[in-house]
Amino acid sequence: MNRLLILLLTLLAFAACNNEQNNGGLATVSGKWNRNIPEKIYLYKLTDGSLTEIASSSIYENSTFYFANKPSTGDFYYIGPKESAANRYAFYLKPGDNLNFTVTEDSYILNGSNSPENREVAKWHDFIQPLEWKAVYFDKGNSTYEDFFPLFEDKLKELETYPKNATGNREFNRAFEEYKKFNLLDIAIHFVYTPRTAHPENEDFPDYYRNMNIADLTQTAAIMKYAPSGIEIVEKVIFNNLRLENQKIANPLDAIMENISKIANDTLKGELALKYASNKKTPAGLLDYKKLYGKYLVTENQKSKLREMELALYDSKDGSPAMDFKFADRNGQQVALSDFKGKLVYIDVWATWCGPCKQELPHLKKLEQEYHGNENIVFMSVSTDESSDHQKWKDYLVKEDLKGVQLFAGDDARDGIIRPYKVYGIPRFVLIGKDGTIISSDAPRPSSSEIEPLLKANL
Repeated sequence: MNRLLILLLTLLAFAACNNEQNNGGLATVSGKWNRNIPEKIYLYKLTDGSLTEIASSSIYENSTFYFANKPSTGDFYYIGPKESAANRYAFYLKPGDNLNFTVTEDSYILNGSNSPENREVAKWHDFIQPLEWKAVYFDKGNSTYEDFFPLFEDKLKELETYPKNATGNREFNRAFEEYKKFNLLDIAIHFVYTPRTAHPENEDFPDYYRNMNIADLTQTAAIMKYAPSGIEIVEKVIFNNLRLENQKIANPLDAIMENISKIANDTLKGELALKYASNKKTPAGLLDYKKLYGKYLVTENQKSKLREMELALYDSKDGSPAMDFKFADRNGQQVALSDFKGKLVYIDVWATWCGPCKQELPHLKKLEQEYHGNENIVFMSVSTDESSDHQKWKDYLVKEDLKGVQLFAGDDARDGIIRPYKVYGIPRFVLIGKDGTIISSDAPRPSSSEIEPLLKANL
């Protein structure tokens, strides 16, 4: 009998393994959406603090939906309509999972067999849902601090005996503890910053709010991985702490920047600085902001997002401030346009493969020779050759004995100079004034009779 049982269990395990191999680790999500039925719902994953759309599903006539995804490893995903964060739910998906649930009028329920991880997620959601309903769905019940704070404190007491995660997935168990911590914090802080008909005095707040230590909460950037509104939570915790300390907030930016040093994690500092950068609506305003707070942007993702903001605001018309750029010279040293503020800068945007560019080189060399020794003018050439042709560019400089400031943009050319200066073809020449403004975004070529009068007029 024991041998038969062992054989049966072995066959079942083999069948399960074979099934997962057959579907290639595909995870499926299906169910019914019975509340405020949208046309579509979306499957999101949290990446670098932002929700990234993975898949979408129409809501069909019988309120059903279906997603298929192929996660490489287990992780948290978020499901809901695009326009409303309130109707969005978190689940854990790993290769081979099948998730099925129904959204009800005030929550959701799992249907049939689901993974042990999502049974734990649903158990937590059932526990926290009364708080979430009052905090997040504030338009449904007109809740105020008078009923929310007592319920919140009751839930904190219940948490002391809340059962441990009942799964054999150690990675999930660890991650889920982080998720629960930030989910509770999100609900708590969300309640305070949503419209209410009655507002608490400082003495009405539970100790939980008084113990929100921003340094402890930001030892790592985990809040960006487990809370879709992670950086807004950090921001609001700072404001709430100032409020409970009876400090008035005259200017939100000043308040944040005066307290940003309390944030322990550098990535979170950068995310908060980036959030306030998005409030700038002019190139000059964003440039001033960058000079003051650009030092906080430490990740490539943050720097790239700031660059996109600059490009969205920038206007390369004549008379506008020239957007700065920085590329490596022939010796590998980083050189910026702004390094030459106070000088006239004549820029040649070119490439070694460009025939018309090469035709201009003898004229450019002659022009440079005429102004040799004049410290008020700089001749700068920016190569847009691909990064793989870096050595070809260096060899060409030697072969043609090219002088002046020679910079190699490589694969950074697109966002560094082509997009900002709207370079639709090369060679392209740009003349920057001593004050850092654009004299001509499409300046005469060296071979033109117009270039010398223009240079002399601005020297």
